[in-house]
Amino acid sequence: MRAFRRSSRPLLIALALVTLGASPGERAPTLDAPTLQGPRVSLAALRGRVVVVDFWASWCEPCRRALPRLHALARARERQGLTVLTVSVDDERANCERFVREASVTLPVVHDASHRIATAWSPSAMPSTFVIDREGVVRAVIAGERPGALEQAVSGLLRGEVAAR
Repeated sequence: MRAFRRSSRPLLIALALVTLGASPGERAPTLDAPTLQGPRVSLAALRGRVVVVDFWASWCEPCRRALPRLHALARARERQGLTVLTVSVDDERANCERFVREASVTLPVVHDASHRIATAWSPSAMPSTFVIDREGVVRAVIAGERPGALEQAVSGLLRGEVAAR
């Protein structure tokens, strides 16, 4: 699994040193930002729904495989109360937009070129997926490509169970 690009390695080191961030059992950090599609997305406005926040980059092969699966999961579980948000850490917005267009992904995508959001959340790998319960508490953090773990965490929360940490 490839972590951040060479130009982003200082950020990765900084993220690893940050003890705050999104940890299971703790309230999710703030996420309030415009999407590529235009409207802002806000975790606070999504309270009452199970939310998946996925950090990815266009140069990350596991991310390229995971985004279409996330898209399918969102479509299949939306009526049950699931929302999937994605955050691109690409340095160049054009790379993010190109991948979203090529993959035909219609999920809300936030472009975090400044890495402000990534710093607050502290993803440990690309992709990193955070599963948040209906009260805004992080219940699972999935580093890397593990679709079975994501489906299990989401299914449990949609049924009202607390996901395994």
